[in-house]
Amino acid sequence: MTETAARAQPADEAPSRRPRTIVAAVLGVAAVLVLTVTIVAAWAEATVLRSGPVADLVSDALADPAVQSALADYVTDQVVAAVDLEAVVAAVVPDSLDRVATAISSGVEAGLRRRLTAALADPDVQEVLDAAVERAHGAAMQLLRGDGLRDGVTVEDGRVTLNLLPLIARGLQALQSIGLLDDVEVPTLTRDGDPSAQRAQLSGALARDLPPTFGELVVYEGVAVADAAQSVQTARRLLALAERGLWLLAGATVVLVAATLVAAVHRWRAALLLGAGTAAAMVVLRAAVRQVAADAPDLVVRPGARAATTAILDGASASLLRVLGVVLLLALVTVTVGLVRGRWNRTDVVLVAAVATGGAVLAVVGPGLVSLVVGVAAGIAVPPLARRLAPPPAATTP
Repeated sequence: MTETAARAQPADEAPSRRPRTIVAAVLGVAAVLVLTVTIVAAWAEATVLRSGPVADLVSDALADPAVQSALADYVTDQVVAAVDLEAVVAAVVPDSLDRVATAISSGVEAGLRRRLTAALADPDVQEVLDAAVERAHGAAMQLLRGDGLRDGVTVEDGRVTLNLLPLIARGLQALQSIGLLDDVEVPTLTRDGDPSAQRAQLSGALARDLPPTFGELVVYEGVAVADAAQSVQTARRLLALAERGLWLLAGATVVLVAATLVAAVHRWRAALLLGAGTAAAMVVLRAAVRQVAADAPDLVVRPGARAATTAILDGASASLLRVLGVVLLLALVTVTVGLVRGRWNRTDVVLVAAVATGGAVLAVVGPGLVSLVVGVAAGIAVPPLARRLAPPPAATTP
């Protein structure tokens, strides 16, 4: 072999160094995957796994008029069902107005709905809702961990329900303020009470049997999530993983990145590819976050609840998208520095293009096993395609 031909064969392609290159590649892929999960886990631990930030998101959602109206509709429907409003109105109006009793009861119902909608802006009512949401969130997190229950929240067969009986009691008191239900002593229901006991209190006060789920709004249902879109199921598994292994994931990320750089023949090229892989992963993850935010509201049947879910998810996903954007920027900076330091080496450029192509396919098609296979195949096809479309300069011999 001539001296020129020997120079044309990069050192890292020598047979004796190929095992190191393969090991570094495997470690690099693992590092990017674990880093991606770690970022999501760290964000989740700081936001959606903490009841306080979630309650803040819900408070913001409750400021949405559509959400307030829907919640007032729900409470109003429960109050009307509890007291048989038409019968109550018919009992107090004169016989001469019997023919318009239905219209009167409809007007009373509309007035009750307006009063409850206005009441949702009251700080005391907001405090009740915030506390109920925090307990419901805590129960959902305990459900992910497999733990027990929280006060004021019921968890049964993978279902978390929000206790709205205190608000229903306020609705009954609103009816009393307009001269109805004068013979009923509405019990004082606290936000941390047991829903079954409170339902029994209302049933006794109204002298009516109430349904077993009366006054409880389902906010999390394991069966519904299990039957939901793949993106929602994946998000649930990631949250459970984040809850249980954040520090282990962070440590594994550091170890894998260090091992990749140590095993690599050319460490700057390894850093460049780590940056490219991370950038591709962030692009894919941003697309996945948007998909989850689009799919999750479909689990909710009631339009108002769907509006609340959408508002909450938009607030939560916005913070995650910002974090992913920062990581994406850092990864692109790493790629640029690596390319500049390598003087835009053809091999480096082709490798970055291969990673970018695979990531773009995954982002467009959506996360999943099939799209992963398609993305990997597209990335692998880039180097031979580059050689065909733009062949490298042929080595010359003297």
